[in-house]
Amino acid sequence: MRVLFKNVRTSETSEPITLHAEDGRWTSVAFSEREADTVVDLEGGFVLPGFVDCHCHVLPMGLDLQAVDLSGCWTREEVLRTIADAAASHEDGWLLAVQYDQTRFPEGSHLTIAELDPVTKGIPTILRHSSGHAAVVNSAVLQIAGIEAETEDPPGGEIVRDPNGRPLGPLLENAMGLAYRAAPKPTVARMRDAILAAQRRLRSLGITCANDMATGSRGLEAELAAYRMAAEERVCRTRLTILWERVFGEGGEQPSLETPPEWLRVYGIKLFADGAIGAGTAAMTEEYVTGGRGMLIYEPEELAEKVRTADSAGYRVAIHSIGDRSTATVLDAIEQTPRPSRHRVEHVMVLDANLIERIQRLGIAVTLQPEFLLRFGHAYKRQLGAERAARLKPLRTLRQAGIPVGLSSDLPIVPGDPWDGIRTAAARPEGFDQEENLTLEEAVEGYTRGAALANGDEDQGVLGAGCWADFQVYDKDPIQHPDAKLVGTFVAASAGED
Repeated sequence: MRVLFKNVRTSETSEPITLHAEDGRWTSVAFSEREADTVVDLEGGFVLPGFVDCHCHVLPMGLDLQAVDLSGCWTREEVLRTIADAAASHEDGWLLAVQYDQTRFPEGSHLTIAELDPVTKGIPTILRHSSGHAAVVNSAVLQIAGIEAETEDPPGGEIVRDPNGRPLGPLLENAMGLAYRAAPKPTVARMRDAILAAQRRLRSLGITCANDMATGSRGLEAELAAYRMAAEERVCRTRLTILWERVFGEGGEQPSLETPPEWLRVYGIKLFADGAIGAGTAAMTEEYVTGGRGMLIYEPEELAEKVRTADSAGYRVAIHSIGDRSTATVLDAIEQTPRPSRHRVEHVMVLDANLIERIQRLGIAVTLQPEFLLRFGHAYKRQLGAERAARLKPLRTLRQAGIPVGLSSDLPIVPGDPWDGIRTAAARPEGFDQEENLTLEEAVEGYTRGAALANGDEDQGVLGAGCWADFQVYDKDPIQHPDAKLVGTFVAASAGED
């Protein structure tokens, strides 16, 4: 199938040009309108490569579209009022809420069951923290999950308790799993529908490929089945990074997809080394202003062993690491593998010169989410203090060191419009070091070519011959005009469904 796109503008041209695609890929071999199977007039539209979100959560994003959104709540009273309203109209099942963030509250402390129980009226309720690394549950969930004073903290997690040891409701890191395992699992059909809803949302943002970075939390076999079914619709390319335990833990299984790899394939294995700054669980060298140094999910040798296991089985490994203490441990683990450059480190928010030199020497790619500064800057300043917070996410320093960087969103942790991340990377919010800004062009590259390479996809992220014809069309140059409107997203030279 030959498709000719005419009246196209790009950053490299002043006059409209023609682009040619054959079998879904760009070709340098020009053909006339008469020789084309399809001719698309883009009417002078400005074309960029499709955005690639190399670190997000596709299925959770789709499921979150059905959850109670607390992102507009800045006091505990607003949260409780929103939950009370949701409980009043709730029909059956569990009540799930997202974007809960206690660092917005003037007093900065978590809600407890004493506050949550009266408004939830016995409905099992989970409020997931905006960082994804903590949750608050009510007494109904504690009872169903069997979380009591005698329940031990799971490795890499904490059940927050009163002085007598009784659970108060907040669950940190791996302790969240105690609640989520007790919650009813969505059916394969519901997960398929959620994936498709998420992919349509991604495509409406100009995103043509997304990497789901924690596949398997709701059961690997069921999730893979849902992703296979969704891939048949050809809405968005998807990469899956599977939780280590789902492949190598007790009862683990080798993933099988049997779908065209250009649409759906396994990228690698996901590990978590620490938590998040907002939850106070990212592993830091220096103490938080609010106390403590966070937590390592695994002891250093256990993490290294898990990395070796995945590497020996032929998998790339992507490791969540936010704090500097955690990243040092992660680099120690990766350095023990035969080819460290195969692997990735996610987030790397807190870095010093030594860590940056080690990342550069090992040839490791990193992914960062600039939008975090826009959405969670208040939490970072509260937890770290102004001076340390200012140095987070040193994008300019990483680029100057020649380190491969992929920019992404971590959807649904943030709304995830790539332009929010791009403009934040180019103009960091007040209080964050302006010397670390990128240019807008560099930031766009981070969300296109840089993100594609982080995913291991050399045939995405550019308008080059042999690459997939995945692109977005604007009414004018979006780099020069912040009010430019996205008018279409094409995947494999097809407009499809936005």
